[in-house]
Amino acid sequence: MVKFAERLEAQQPVVYQTLKHALVQKKLAHAFLFVGQKGTPRLETALLLAQSLICQHVHDGFACEECSDCQRIAEANYADLILLDGASKSIKKDEILSLQERFNKTGLERSGQKVYILNNAENTTPEALNSLLKFLEEPQGSDTLAILIVENQDRILPTIVSRCQTLTFRPLTQRQIHQIALEEQLDETDGYLLSHLIRDVDQIKQTAEDEAYQNGMLMMRRFIREFPLREEEVLVWMQTEYLGSKDKEKDKRTFGYFIDCLLQFLRDAAVGHTEGPAWMAEEIVKWNQRPLRLDQLIIVLLECRDKLSRSYNLPLLADQLIYQMKEGMKDE
Repeated sequence: MVKFAERLEAQQPVVYQTLKHALVQKKLAHAFLFVGQKGTPRLETALLLAQSLICQHVHDGFACEECSDCQRIAEANYADLILLDGASKSIKKDEILSLQERFNKTGLERSGQKVYILNNAENTTPEALNSLLKFLEEPQGSDTLAILIVENQDRILPTIVSRCQTLTFRPLTQRQIHQIALEEQLDETDGYLLSHLIRDVDQIKQTAEDEAYQNGMLMMRRFIREFPLREEEVLVWMQTEYLGSKDKEKDKRTFGYFIDCLLQFLRDAAVGHTEGPAWMAEEIVKWNQRPLRLDQLIIVLLECRDKLSRSYNLPLLADQLIYQMKEGMKDE
């Protein structure tokens, strides 16, 4: 498996080189602010940095990522690592005070190095931020490292920002996200399609397991094979097999994923892009041999996507979609 440090070097070269230089030269700041969009590897980098301070098998500044200490840190099961996350609820003042009290004491692990990470730190109460500021103003020595992770730097007190070294993570490209998804054993089709829709690999993995997505993707694959050769049959199975359940909300999400996946297929077909899954490349060749106005079909789908947000009459929308896509065919 590819080590995260290698992935970081490829995805975020500036962040990688900055941290590598600081680690090799042993001139690490006492506090970092990692800024970047959701989906960028900010938390993973924070954990790698913690590993690199503690690992006994460092190479080029970075941890081996394989030893027992590295594994415990990766699992947030290391006594001198505290991870507070504001994703689901705000980080409170008492949590910061508890962190301070704990880190004012001697470390429990053999390395003596202590690290605290505040993930989604912008979701910290004002009282907690003030307590954190006081803690940052009085560094606990070279054995304590603070890492704050945010999407929006403006929601952090300027006085806190000024006491941190800021590293900005650039957004990942679709190709990078697709590659990560494949490295994490995601299905090739799911990884390709969802990397165009979602910029967060964890969310991609969750969506890939969603029945509504799977139905929408399978619906798209079947549609591509049968339309426009058997459009009447297509409408029947769309309405009865995929859009006729009692769970209207799930059916609506299924239809939405169908449209999104089909849009990606048509966009690839319109420019002759065949770098996706092999089955898509084969179908793109077939579709480009047919008398279809692909640009017009894309417009039809975009209009249908807009209507979907305002309507629950899915059979009618499917009927309209098939009719309008037939109108998008060229005259032979």
